[in-house]
Amino acid sequence: MEVVLCFTELAGLLLSLTGYVCCLVVLFIPQWLTFSSGILINEYYLLGLWQTCVVQDVGFSVCQEYQTPSHLPVLIQTGRVLVCLSVLIGALGFMVSTPALTCVKCLDSTEGHVKKMLNILGGLLFSLAGTLTFFTVSYFAYDTLIKFWDQNIPKDIPRWEFGNAMYTGWVGGFFLLSGGCVLIFSQFQVTQEAELKWL
Repeated sequence: MEVVLCFTELAGLLLSLTGYVCCLVVLFIPQWLTFSSGILINEYYLLGLWQTCVVQDVGFSVCQEYQTPSHLPVLIQTGRVLVCLSVLIGALGFMVSTPALTCVKCLDSTEGHVKKMLNILGGLLFSLAGTLTFFTVSYFAYDTLIKFWDQNIPKDIPRWEFGNAMYTGWVGGFFLLSGGCVLIFSQFQVTQEAELKWL
C-alpha cells in the first residue's frame, strides 16, 4: 500500500511541478497578447505583464518595460497580482507537501495523520494556485474577446489576439489543479483503506 501511495503522491507532485513551471513561464514572457497592424506584414507587437515588444520576422525584437505601474490598465495590474500570488502559493505548496511525502523520511517519526494533513494542505495550495492562474488567463481572454467583437470598432482596424502565454497559462492552471486533486485524493484513499483494514 505504501508503494502505491508513494507513486500517487509523486504523480500529484509531478503534475503540480509541471503546472508551476508553466506559471513561472507565463509570469515572465511578454506573449499574453499579440497584435499585427496589417501595415507592416513582417512586424507584430507583443504585450505581457511587465513589458511590450516589437518583433520582426528577421528575428529582431525591441522590448520596453512599463515605466509607470500606477498608470497601467486594471487588467494588467490584476494579472500581475494574481499570477505572482499563484506562484507564491504554489511554492508554499511544495514546501508543505514535499517533507510529508511517504517516500521522504523527513517526518518519519511523527504520526501518520500529520503527514496526511500536510499533504492535503499542499494539495489545497496547489489547487488554489491553479485556480488563480486559470482565472487570470480566462479574465484576459474574456476582456480580449469583448474588445475583439466590439461593434463600435470598425472591422478594418486590427485587434489584440491571444498569445502563447495564455495557452501556457491554461495548461499550467490545469496541471496545478490536477496535481492538487491527485494529492488530496491519495490521502483520502489511504484513510478508506485503513478503515477497511480495521473492519
